[in-house]
Amino acid sequence: MSEDAYDLVYLTVSAAASVMVVVRLVRLRVAASAPLALTTVAVFWGATAFAFGAPTVYRAVGETTGVPNLGTLLVYTSVVIYGGLAQAMALMWTPTEHAGADRERPRIRGPIVRHTLLAALLVLLFLLGRPEGPETPLTFDVDQAGDPVLLVFLLLYQTGWFTACLSVAAVCRGHLRRVGPHEGRVRRGLLCVTTGTLICSTYGITKVIAILGAATGAYRVDVLSNVVGPMASALGAQVIVAGFCYPVLAKWLTDRRDYRQLAPLWRAIVRDHAPRQVLAPAGPLLGRVALGSTGFLLTRRIIEITDAQRSLHPYLSPAEAAAVAGGAERHRLSGADLRAAQDAAGLLAAADRARTGGARAARPPGPAGPGLLATDADARVERDHLVRIARHLDHPAVREAAGRPG
Repeated sequence: MSEDAYDLVYLTVSAAASVMVVVRLVRLRVAASAPLALTTVAVFWGATAFAFGAPTVYRAVGETTGVPNLGTLLVYTSVVIYGGLAQAMALMWTPTEHAGADRERPRIRGPIVRHTLLAALLVLLFLLGRPEGPETPLTFDVDQAGDPVLLVFLLLYQTGWFTACLSVAAVCRGHLRRVGPHEGRVRRGLLCVTTGTLICSTYGITKVIAILGAATGAYRVDVLSNVVGPMASALGAQVIVAGFCYPVLAKWLTDRRDYRQLAPLWRAIVRDHAPRQVLAPAGPLLGRVALGSTGFLLTRRIIEITDAQRSLHPYLSPAEAAAVAGGAERHRLSGADLRAAQDAAGLLAAADRARTGGARAARPPGPAGPGLLATDADARVERDHLVRIARHLDHPAVREAAGRPG
């Protein structure tokens, strides 16, 4: 493979990881936390390693500093530091349903300290070995394997990275057994990270086989070091990045979708019913493209809707729900859709009574409380129900029962 191909692959991986760093920096501004900060720093070091590994950048570093093959040291120390941070990151992660449980604090300092010391040792060995000659971004390992000091440098690096990959894969496998069945996004993300680290571990195996062959002169399989290993690391890194990005991106897309789908319900019972009791809504542009604030906007919208439900409770009547139930078979409504349609009709009629100064219902349905749902309802269930109500606001059965035909 040409150096241009390696530039394309390595810089693409670095760019993908850099995008992830930017996204997580945005999230840090909204909700800072130690695990999120650790993840951001770890991915930064991963992006740095692939950036320095690109032959064009590698050669530029050597020419700028005057130190031959300094790019190798920068790549390997970045990878080693990333390996330690990745282990700590995997140890700190907690499934959602276990987040509040009392459990032993993970020992995250160990891998970070060990890999920091390993990086320092690699710097020392590189300085002692003093690799000379032209810049060799793709063949450094097999070219320098004959030097005893640099051979130790290479084998220590490969050992550290290989054990880090296996450690992360083992921790993620343990997390997979603890993830709840409702956390599909997290499960798929963990599977990607586990698969990616196992793919990356083959980088160390192929490299060591090629390095030992070049060092002893017994055989030459440079293709394992120059082609197979680097491509395995690039592929594994892409899978790992996908594993970290997928849960975050999927959650953002889901939050954005629900925020926008709740807009009709918010307008019907919040803005039109009590416009002075709510904060100014997000502008159209912010509502469409918000990155870090989508979760906040969605939470605020849900709170305002449930507050409006509570304020409309005295105006609720069982008549609308009964009317929707009477036409359920004709409109093919059942189960959760029927309940959502009944609630939608009741809320629309209650908002009309409150706005026109109509009489309050003599006997409102259900207990007085925060909204129509039970106070101990699961947040996810409540959110799904509100979205379902919003979807049924324009249903013919709802419009007819609420007295809003057409």
